[in-house]
Formats: sequence, structure tokens, C-alpha cells
Amino acid sequence: MKCFDNFTDSIWVIFYGNLLLLFCSLFYLIWWIVSFRPDSPGGAIGVFSIIAALIAGVVAITLMSTGILSLSFISKGLPVKFILIGGAVLFVVLLLVTNMAFHRIVTSELIIMHIWAALELSAVAVLYGTGRFGSGRATALGALVGIATVVGLICYVLYYRLDGMSSYWDGMVPLITDSFVMAVFLGVLAVS
Repeated sequence: MKCFDNFTDSIWVIFYGNLLLLFCSLFYLIWWIVSFRPDSPGGAIGVFSIIAALIAGVVAITLMSTGILSLSFISKGLPVKFILIGGAVLFVVLLLVTNMAFHRIVTSELIIMHIWAALELSAVAVLYGTGRFGSGRATALGALVGIATVVGLICYVLYYRLDGMSSYWDGMVPLITDSFVMAVFLGVLAVS
């Protein structure tokens, strides 16, 4: 089994974008650990981590979008526009449901979860549509993204209902779950 076999520029861009998303998630996790721990001041490590997460996230979104757009012209799979439209509609629905039904204060995490899921699913779709992923790998990765998104949404709704250390740990679960999914995605892409 050879890694990185026949990678095109577009596949490398998606790979590096996903790797930067993984770093973004890990820096965000470090920020969360040092800044949100009860009775913790956060300090310089927290500031550095959130700035690193922001920079890595913006560059990752740019890279992944570029790679996805490039491959979407030759992809014979599900058009990315359907994923993006579905993600936008789902975001609005969940924004209303979490706010009105669960009385959850709206925070940036909701949009971050949707952007992440849309990027990952779009990457899976174009990699499947170009033949890079078979149906089994595409289905497994899509399912992992879906599971991670549902876990994130559950934690998002529960966060303000929990106290102290429980909310602190709850905030870490989506970051750890998403990091795991991105690591699996990178591994699958490397050997595909």
C-alpha cells in the first residue's frame, strides 16, 4: 500500500486544508482547556491558541474550498451546491430549533459546526465523484461526519444546561470527535 499515490494538486490542497482544519481544532481544544477550566485565568497560552486556531481555520477553509471547487468541475458525483444549500437550510432550521425549542443562546459554534460539516461532506463528494474514494470509503467518511455533527449539536444544546466541570468537559467532546474524524479522513485520503 503506497501513501499519497497519484495525488494531483487539487487533492494535495484538500489534504493540506484538512490537515490545517485538524490543527485548528487542536488549537481550539487547547484554548478551551486553558481558558474555560473553572478557576483558570487562561493566560498567554490561551490567547496564542485561539489566534493560531483562527489563522489555521481561515487558511484551511480557503484551501479546502479551492480544492473542492477545482475537483467539482470534473466530479461525476453529488454536486457540491446541493451540499451547501442543504447545509445552509439545516443551519437556519437548527438555529431556530436550538434557540426557540431549547432556549439555547446562539454562539459561533453552531455556524462553525455547519461550515466544518459542509467542507468535509463536499470534499468526500468530489473525491468520490472523481473516483478517488470508492463508495465504501465515501459512505464511511460521510457517516463519521454526520455522527460528529450530531454529537456536536447535542453538546451545543447541553452546554448551558450543565454546571462547572460538566460544561467544561461537554465543550471538549465535539472538538475531540471532529479531530478524530479529520485524522481518519487524512489517513483514508493518504492511502486511497
